[in-house]
Amino acid sequence: MKNTFCILILWISCSAFGQEKPIDTDSLFNKILSNPKTKFDRKTYSKSIVKEFYELQLNENDWTAFREYYPNNNIKEKGIFLNGDYFGIWKTYDKNGNLILEINYFFSKKIKGSDLGFEKIFDQCKSKADQLIQSHFGAQNNFKLNASRSYWYSDNNSGTWFGKRSEKPKEFLLRYSYNASDTLKFGVIELHFNSDLELIRDKAKGLPNTKPYEFKIDYFKAKEIATSLMYGITNHQNAFKESEYLNLIFDESDDCYKWIISNVPDTKWKAYKDTNSGTITGIGKTLSINCSTGDIDESDFEGTIIVN
Repeated sequence: MKNTFCILILWISCSAFGQEKPIDTDSLFNKILSNPKTKFDRKTYSKSIVKEFYELQLNENDWTAFREYYPNNNIKEKGIFLNGDYFGIWKTYDKNGNLILEINYFFSKKIKGSDLGFEKIFDQCKSKADQLIQSHFGAQNNFKLNASRSYWYSDNNSGTWFGKRSEKPKEFLLRYSYNASDTLKFGVIELHFNSDLELIRDKAKGLPNTKPYEFKIDYFKAKEIATSLMYGITNHQNAFKESEYLNLIFDESDDCYKWIISNVPDTKWKAYKDTNSGTITGIGKTLSINCSTGDIDESDFEGTIIVN
């Protein structure tokens, strides 16, 4: 069972960018449910609404298959979360079991369903954001809209990108991720637009001045470099273990993207006088790889956690 599941994940991870191949979400959903390591949680809410969560941690990823039921036991909504984000195709049904809404979150598209409200301006906003991304990174790039982390705001309401809209938004927040694969992405870009779909430049994050910015060092090459320098081989079980996974950042001071990973084998505790509080400081090194030039830099790890 485990081998079958891993093969499926690998297939999803290796699918080609830019090609709208259907993701077999239903098959993946069933694999999560049948995996022996999956943890099940069922919650009942008011009006007899039931929600089920099937949680599975695999290959450094947190997968959750989700189902919500009407009081008559028919499914209301069904889909998968990957590390807290909506993944693949999500489906919503009416009380009689008819499909009324279908959204593909990988391509940020509504496949089926009634008007969510002000759809034309939402399409125009995404189109403008896509064009902006292409102007900075070229027509062929690995950036995709993360619809589950993108929001709209109006005078009296707000919601996620595919939430129901009752009034025209005054501001849009679109978050784009650099997708190393279909299942591995790094949220690095934020674009804010006003109601006239003009970019609010002082809120924009992750847009380099160099255009087009070329990623010569992708995730897999960066991981190869890091491994050759003994980073990422051991995950030390301390407060800084998350820093030992390869991550992507935009360095505004250097106007470039960098892959970073740390090696933090030791920590130092410093107590505040006459209290049980104090600080934990990580002791180790951090590796930085310039995504455009391939330049490598190593520095002392800087990380402190305050414990109250």
